[in-house]
Formats: sequence, structure tokens, C-alpha cells
Amino acid sequence: MNKMLIATDYDGTLNRGGIDGETRSAIDAWRAAGRYFGVVTGRGVDFYDTARKENLPFDFLIVFTGSLIIFPEKEILYESRIPADVFASLERAMRGYADVSGFSESDGRPRHHYYATFPSAERALEVRRELLPEFGDKVSIFVNGPHINIGNKGTGKAEGVSFVLRHFSLPADAAAVVGDDYNDLDMILAHQGWAVASGKPDVVKKAPHTCESVGSLIRSLLPLRD
Repeated sequence: MNKMLIATDYDGTLNRGGIDGETRSAIDAWRAAGRYFGVVTGRGVDFYDTARKENLPFDFLIVFTGSLIIFPEKEILYESRIPADVFASLERAMRGYADVSGFSESDGRPRHHYYATFPSAERALEVRRELLPEFGDKVSIFVNGPHINIGNKGTGKAEGVSFVLRHFSLPADAAAVVGDDYNDLDMILAHQGWAVASGKPDVVKKAPHTCESVGSLIRSLLPLRD
């Protein structure tokens, strides 16, 4: 497998109570070999500051579950926003759920992402199924733990990785993607990627490949000298 780009989820995948030194050294070696490394996350644009604070080297960040792609100098490569009227409709829908513990509120402007939180991942998956008939042709809906992450139609982690591959003039099979949660599964399946073994059992079961960590995946793709 001639992989030239790593695209990894952050919480629960790259960062599992921190990023260990072995993984950091593997990332450095990967990039020193002329290959690309980036993070794909449901977090927002403030993740850029988190990555800088964590001294995490990267060639790209795909945030808002694929709705915004930014470079190391914070240059925007791609963005897509949910139309204001659709965003407001999502808010009205969420207000109808008695067990929602938090949700985005409309400010009348198009927005990159809509968030809502429910008591469990199972409940979030159930609500996603309920939202699809009304909103499935307008937005992309993902579940991340107990959270529902919604982006404009056509956005997602899988699409974000494909966009980055095209930007770097790499073939479609050049990416090694890795994740752990339901919102990573489309990306993992589309790019024949990896789930970390500690991920959600359903995700691990469906993933084409598994790995123990991002560091171990890099070492399997790019043998390093001790």
C-alpha cells in the first residue's frame, strides 16, 4: 500500500488521554518522508488553536466534520455552510425533543455546523433516523458519541479527505484514514481505512482494517529505524 496521506480523527483516536511520544515521533518521520498528515474532526475552527497549543504538526485540518478545511497558516481551502432557513428549521426540530441537553440556536446567518447532544449514542442514532425523512435531502447528519453533528448536504469526513487528496494531486487510494466513532465510519468505508481497536464495536466490526493506534498504523505503513 503506497499511502501518502494520513487523515485521523482526534478525540479517541489520535488523542487518547494525550498524544504519546511514540505517535509524535511517527508523525514527524511520516512528514519528513514527504508525506502529508492531518486531522479530521467534528470540532470547530477553534481546533486550529488546540492543535497549535498541543504542538501538533499538520498539513491540513478538516473541521466541523468536513464543512471547513484549513491549512497551517489558517488559509481556507474549502468551506460549506448550512443555509440560514435550514439551520432555523433544525433548531425548531431539536426544540421538540424533551431529552436534548443542548443544541445550536439560529442567529439568522448560514453556519458551518449544527450540534445537538442527547443522553447516549444510541439515542443520538435514533434521533438521526427520525431527522432523515425531513432533512436528509438538505443536510448531512452524523453521530459522534451522544452528539449529533450536521453539515450542509454533501459534506462529511469522507468528502473532506477526497477534497484534500485532489488538492495535493494524489490518487483516491493514497489516503490512510483512521477513526473510532460513528461519524468516522463513512470516511473509513469510503477510503478503505482503519478503526482503532478501542473504538465503538460497530465501527471496528465494519472497518476494513484495524490498528492499535495512529502511531502503530504509521509504523506499519512507513517502517522506521530505531
